[in-house]
Amino acid sequence: MGKRILRVYLAKNDTPYSAAYAKLDLPASPWELWDATEKVRLQTDDILYMEIEDYFAFEYLSPHLDGLDISLNELNDLAAQLAALDEVQGIAFEGMFSIAVQRKVNANGGVITLQDLRDLAVSAKTDCYHVVDAADDAALGRFYAENDFIPELDGVSDAVFKMLGFADIGKMMRHGENGVFVGSLYVLQDGELTTAPPVQKTLPEKPGYLFRLTLGLHPDLEDDRTVTLELPASAEALRKAQKQLGANGWEGVVVLDYDGIIPQAAEFVNLPMELDVFNAFTESVKAMPSREKQLPQLKALLEHFEVTDLAAAASLVEHIGDYILTLEISSPQEAAIDELNFTMDVHSAELLLPYVNLFTYGNEIIKDDNAALTSYGLLHREDYQPMQTPVQERFEMDTQQLT
Repeated sequence: MGKRILRVYLAKNDTPYSAAYAKLDLPASPWELWDATEKVRLQTDDILYMEIEDYFAFEYLSPHLDGLDISLNELNDLAAQLAALDEVQGIAFEGMFSIAVQRKVNANGGVITLQDLRDLAVSAKTDCYHVVDAADDAALGRFYAENDFIPELDGVSDAVFKMLGFADIGKMMRHGENGVFVGSLYVLQDGELTTAPPVQKTLPEKPGYLFRLTLGLHPDLEDDRTVTLELPASAEALRKAQKQLGANGWEGVVVLDYDGIIPQAAEFVNLPMELDVFNAFTESVKAMPSREKQLPQLKALLEHFEVTDLAAAASLVEHIGDYILTLEISSPQEAAIDELNFTMDVHSAELLLPYVNLFTYGNEIIKDDNAALTSYGLLHREDYQPMQTPVQERFEMDTQQLT
């Protein structure tokens, strides 16, 4: 729901035939991070491969972030710092970053480190810099001259003032201050940077909540009250949230932030208007008998059926036991190898592998099982019948009865 800073591609290192991967926009919420590791099938000792695919408005960071030893959690923390900057602070960050790079060059070595970037992002929210409305040296020189920053010009007549070489004055001041131009603005760092607190390399523990919403009021209401709800919540907790916001029902309320164990849930529910119904859905998710095992299954079903409404999602929770998800299979080749290992001993399967078109064979296996590959694994019905949503099944049964 916030500003996109980076997009990363994630996969496991050294996994032949695996097509397990995830693409993730940063900053990501805690549950989005864990969801991505599920898609990658990352286990405790696995090494995560990460590549930045898109820098969006921060392309200038590319030469410095590419190849930097940085973990997913560290990169996400940096993205969160950058996402919190307003427009002027973002310009200040870019300016101070350019200044930092030039200082490294002048010092004949050194690279911009992750800590450098985090310090700059934190400092962009302090008063260690000035941003001036000047797009070039001439505009900068005129700004300094008109605002009495150059004592030597005191008492100069208007006629002489008009003949001054403002571009030369601006260039002299810029070089003396080590300032830089960013777009149509001038950035000058005139204070010490703030040191950002350390951040751990590993992902934090999984959140203690299943779903969490931060609600506020529409900007037109000019009221900055907010409330955070962890779902499922009691009816009393929902009423208390409305009271805290001074809202009549959910009219005029907006979602400021969402995080959930099912990240894509925010895409098929109209929040906060459907919050009461969504709360019931979160209750059903919490009540799933084997929640840890069945959640990837549910997410795979939501993806496969391209669910766009809450009723369909709730129906899939109700029928979750009708489907099987094999996490280990992420490609036709892995489906083929799994079938070969099932039909013969491992040694015989290994001897046969070089002579089998695994991609074609695997696709035939998937087709024959009425299965489908999803971001979370190979999905099929328990009875291997064609996969349909519960709504589609009921419609088909009703149609057969009519005929």
